[in-house]
Amino acid sequence: MLDSHFLSILEYRLFSTIVSRISYIILGGGTADLLLASSLTEDENVNVAVLEAGGNKLDDPMVDAPNMFLQLWDKPEYDWSYQTVPQKGTADRAHGWTRGKCLGGSSAINYCMFSMSSKKDLDNRAELGNEGWGFDDMAKYYRKFETYNPPSKELSAKINDKYIDPMLRGMDGPLQVSFSKGDFAWFQEAWMQTCLNLGYPQPKDPRSGSALGGFNQLTTIDPKHVRRSYSARAFYEPNSKRSNLSILTNELVSKMDFDKIRSALSTDTATGVQFITNGTSYTVKAKKEVIVCGGVINSPQILELSGVGSASLLQKYGIDVIVDNPNVGENLNDHSATGLCFVLEEEYPTAEVLLCNPEIAQQAMEAYKTHKAGPLTNAPTTCAFIPFSTVAPASALPDPESHIRSLVDSHQKSHPNSYPAGRDALLARQLLNPGEAVCQVVFLGINLDATRAHHASGTFTHTVPGNWCTIGMCSTRSLSRGSIHITSSDPAAHPAPDPAYYSHLLDLDIAARTILHVKDIFATEPLCSKLKKDKAKQHARENTVTEYHPVGTCAMLPQEKGGVVDAELKVYGTSNVRVVDTSVFPTHVQENIVSLVYAVAEKGADLIKAAGGVGYYTAWR
Repeated sequence: MLDSHFLSILEYRLFSTIVSRISYIILGGGTADLLLASSLTEDENVNVAVLEAGGNKLDDPMVDAPNMFLQLWDKPEYDWSYQTVPQKGTADRAHGWTRGKCLGGSSAINYCMFSMSSKKDLDNRAELGNEGWGFDDMAKYYRKFETYNPPSKELSAKINDKYIDPMLRGMDGPLQVSFSKGDFAWFQEAWMQTCLNLGYPQPKDPRSGSALGGFNQLTTIDPKHVRRSYSARAFYEPNSKRSNLSILTNELVSKMDFDKIRSALSTDTATGVQFITNGTSYTVKAKKEVIVCGGVINSPQILELSGVGSASLLQKYGIDVIVDNPNVGENLNDHSATGLCFVLEEEYPTAEVLLCNPEIAQQAMEAYKTHKAGPLTNAPTTCAFIPFSTVAPASALPDPESHIRSLVDSHQKSHPNSYPAGRDALLARQLLNPGEAVCQVVFLGINLDATRAHHASGTFTHTVPGNWCTIGMCSTRSLSRGSIHITSSDPAAHPAPDPAYYSHLLDLDIAARTILHVKDIFATEPLCSKLKKDKAKQHARENTVTEYHPVGTCAMLPQEKGGVVDAELKVYGTSNVRVVDTSVFPTHVQENIVSLVYAVAEKGADLIKAAGGVGYYTAWR
């Protein structure tokens, strides 16, 4: 195992002797990547090299403290700090997209919220042509990676965890899942009963296939050590001494090298990977496969830099075309979140206490480091999932099916042949299902300022005095789809994410209806009864930010229907390149996506192991 901040000539010679027998190269050291590396190296005859652009942040208190994530955003040692192009649908605002840049990837800097796709979310994948990826197929993979830690009786009484069915949960996986036993906030104790009083249904365990109602979500927090449980901690640290696992940090992947196999299939084989450290380029060879795990932004970037993508785009930047597939980088789909903010009485503390007072923030960090106590021990948990009938009751929308169909038909007429897989009709049908959620409502003890969200770190900063809370109305399955493509042949140049927020009228319609619903519930003045629907749409455009859940840019679909990878996660036109991360999701899901990333990685590991495979060099050299 070699874990380096840079490669000297001596180190590279040492690494070259190690990687001369490398079976698999994994591009990225993030959420899915380290689980894959851990699983593959269980076989002592398999050697794996992982190339990660960021550093190793194990035992960094900024990462370990569950409620410090906002302080990591836009810091280059933790975050790629991407930014979208200006969005017409959100009043021409650009959006900061934080993505993890360290071992563990975004699992090291996310909210720690842990939820689950609905049954229909996953069954959609099988219906779109991906056999073996349905809800029942994936259940075992969710259980495999996790250990569910039940709360104490005292904590159980506070959070009302009765909706959890332990029989549906994993009990011996590396990732720790719990209701944090840290200092609970006042709104976490009150949230579930408030939702019941509002008429929301009594929730069931999301692992049952449905998650309607309000509850305190599970979190990826290790209750024994009161710290974040994430990919580097769960899958890398216990296996870091394996002699068949090589981890290189602070290494920027520049491209894959390909060699054409002269066969009837005319596929291309990746022979190795080029990466850059300290301005110097190195190459590592792969005997079997190259596994791209760069996430929704970096995976299409790596493919395009390597010559896999739209021929016209690649030629524009002087890149040799290996596989002409214009689907690469398309189908970008994100969860949007629209905030309504309220000021609170002074006796109800919120995150402003920490963000606006450096002395108190330092005391909180010392309390965490010394005693594993205080406000930094607790991650956000309060949420609810609500169906379309809740945001659009019959009194307001007598014929929802016709309404939804008209918006879908209108979009398809203005965007002919844009979605050949038929996803719009499939998702529209799902929206009408009374057991499916169209919105996730999240309660946060902090103020949101969308005017500062062009940088992720600015989203929750403001200068207005007082303690604030935000009701976030988050989409579950946006129909708007954009793209991510390279802007240069330079691997250090950021791609240009364009999520095309609200380009589909149905997304804006649902957002507006959700705003009115939430205002009906939470407003203390008669404002919502006077708010017209067009005003709600304007509020959505001006106050929507990302929920940091982009997916889909290397979609798992038949190639003729917009696909980049097949149901084996193999990149079309190649013999030994797979993509294993959020970019393969063909449609979005209602969850905070980290749990599905782990499940996809578990299945991906099984697919790779089952393929085994004769390597390029043994077969062709």
